[in-house]
Amino acid sequence: MSLKLKNEKFLQPFVSASRDSAPPGSAGRPRQYSDQQRRTQLIEKAEEVFLEKGYHPATMDEIARRAGMSKKTIYTVFESKAELFDALLTARLAPFADPIPEDGRPIADVLIEFLTSVARVVLSPRHIALTRLLIAESPCSPDIGLALRRQAVCNGDSALEAWLARQAARGALQVEDVREAGSMLFGMAIGEPMLNHLTKGEPPSEQAMARRIRLSVRAFLSLFARTRAAIPRTS
Repeated sequence: MSLKLKNEKFLQPFVSASRDSAPPGSAGRPRQYSDQQRRTQLIEKAEEVFLEKGYHPATMDEIARRAGMSKKTIYTVFESKAELFDALLTARLAPFADPIPEDGRPIADVLIEFLTSVARVVLSPRHIALTRLLIAESPCSPDIGLALRRQAVCNGDSALEAWLARQAARGALQVEDVREAGSMLFGMAIGEPMLNHLTKGEPPSEQAMARRIRLSVRAFLSLFARTRAAIPRTS
């Protein structure tokens, strides 16, 4: 099964095709790269290979070759293909885990900004392809299932849920179950457009997503805000 992306650009490699060395023709000692640079490079190239070949057919040899590193080097950064895939998920789910700042803005503005930034990530071609891979292979792959279960955002520890809990604690929202409330908001704002993109290949326009997010936040706050002043007007 190929999930190769179309019109999606990946980061240029930190190292050249010659293994762990400077670009061809350069003089002097091979350039040294930090552990973080190697880690980032391997995650990017692993994603390419996983999406093109699938998780099981993908090999560490192929990932190392594309990253321009030796197999020995790749195993000094990641002990196994499963660990590398886990790191890939952590990197791609980061927008769900990065804390939402407390800066005194209206609740509606914070939610609209957060949902807009998340929508840009989850509706991107790369993330859609990764989601298709997870759907296709997780039922028969213990590695993928374990990687998903290790992710904090899959265990009720997302940035949105933490932020909703803080707003409830200070009395701005009436929310008893922040995980359920966060799931409802994400489903209204992003869930259906994401499903259409996954199943029909129909990405929404920015204008349509902006309107949908505004309406979803208004509906959400109509149910959970303690005061009507927190509910934004329609536009």
